[in-house]
Amino acid sequence: MNKSRWDEIIAVSARLFRSKGYRATTMDDIASELNVTKPALYYYIKTKHDLLYAICESAIERLMEGVRRIVAEPGETEEKLHRLIAWHVSMFSEHGDVTTVYLAEESELQDDKRKFIRSMSREFEALYRELLNQGIEEGKFREMDVPMVVRAISGMCNWLFDWYRADGQASADEIAAVFYDLILKGCEKR
Repeated sequence: MNKSRWDEIIAVSARLFRSKGYRATTMDDIASELNVTKPALYYYIKTKHDLLYAICESAIERLMEGVRRIVAEPGETEEKLHRLIAWHVSMFSEHGDVTTVYLAEESELQDDKRKFIRSMSREFEALYRELLNQGIEEGKFREMDVPMVVRAISGMCNWLFDWYRADGQASADEIAAVFYDLILKGCEKR
C-alpha cells in the first residue's frame, strides 16, 4: 500500500469525521473529498469502521510513542511531567483531527477494537501514575490520590478537543505552560 496515499485517506477521513461526525460522514463523502471513486477507496479500506479504528489507533500510538519516550528519558520528575503535559497538548495542535476523532468517536468502535484502544489508554494513564508516584517517593510531590490526579490531568488535556483552535488566543505551548503550572502547584509538596 502506498503510505502517502494511506496517510491522505486517514487525514481526509479524520477531518470529515471531525467536522460532520462519524455517523454523518459517508464513504461517498470521503471518496469525493479524495477525488477518487468509491471502489478505489475500497481498495485501501474495507469499511468505515476500519477507517475509524485506523484513526483511533494512529492517535493513541502517536500519544503513546511520546509518553513512553518521555518517561524513559533521564531527567527530573517535574521536567518529565512538564514534557508529558506539553506532549499531550501538542497532539491537538499537531494532529488535531486524528486526536479529536479518537476522543469524540472512539465509542463507535466495535467492541474488540474499542477494548484494544482502551487498553492503550490505560497504559497511558499507568505511565502518568508511575511518574507521579515517583515524584511522591522522591519527596517532590505531596501524597495524593494519584489515579484521580491522572484522570484530572487527562480530562483537562483531552477537553482541548472541544475548544482548542490553532488560530486561537493561546498557542499549544502557552496552554501547556498554564496546565503544567496548575498541576505542579497542586502536586508540589508544601
